[in-house]
Amino acid sequence: MKSMRKYFVIAKVSFSNALAYRAAVVSRFVFYTLYIYVFMCLWRAIYQEGSVHGYSYVQMVWYLIMTEFTGFCCGAEILGQMNDDVKSGAVAYQLGRPSHYIYYHFADMLGRLPLYIVSFGALACILGFVFVGPLETFSFAGLPLLCLSILLSVILHFFLLILIGLTAFSLEDNFALYLIYQKLNFMLGMFLPLEFLPGWLQPVAKCLPFSYIYWAPAKIFVGFSPALCLELIPVQAAWAAAAVVSAHAYYRFSIRRLQVNGG
Repeated sequence: MKSMRKYFVIAKVSFSNALAYRAAVVSRFVFYTLYIYVFMCLWRAIYQEGSVHGYSYVQMVWYLIMTEFTGFCCGAEILGQMNDDVKSGAVAYQLGRPSHYIYYHFADMLGRLPLYIVSFGALACILGFVFVGPLETFSFAGLPLLCLSILLSVILHFFLLILIGLTAFSLEDNFALYLIYQKLNFMLGMFLPLEFLPGWLQPVAKCLPFSYIYWAPAKIFVGFSPALCLELIPVQAAWAAAAVVSAHAYYRFSIRRLQVNGG
């Protein structure tokens, strides 16, 4: 219980900090809105001929809104923090704290998560209703499973970023790895549903974890069915568990190879 209380305090402080820096949240609101508007105009031109690969225009806009919502809830701040800590030498102080390095950052992320979910969730709903109107295929009965899918996406994304961040312990500069990871996410579910990919590539994409960060929750959101949830959520859970285990294993390996600079 003492250990859990420790991480609860970390999450509480993180939540307070997120509330204090409201200007950063507002700037992300502006970026979110511009992103959705630009891609809405793009898809409006594409959808002049009707539905594409089973997605209507309204579903496609809501799909993009959901993928961006998931992305803003996940965030990528952890990677920059880890890189800065290694380069400045501050990681030496963090490793000496009476808390696990990975779960310190996990608690920090969870502290910001409720604010992001509420604020960006409200913005997502407003943008969707203003731009294209209600999503007729949305099911309130599937809301608990949708929330579970989003949570698994956040966990999977976070621990994959942890894996990339831990490479800074030996590489120091791992930005190239992040760019590769980011582009894979963009093409395998964030910008395009997997159904838009070539037929030979779709099975490959479904065997990779990247598709289950953005495509899975957005697919459940715009086309909910119990069978779809039964197909996607267990795979999300398996990849999330694999990411957690891999992060722990790589942490134990990389901690022995850490090169600390700064002071």
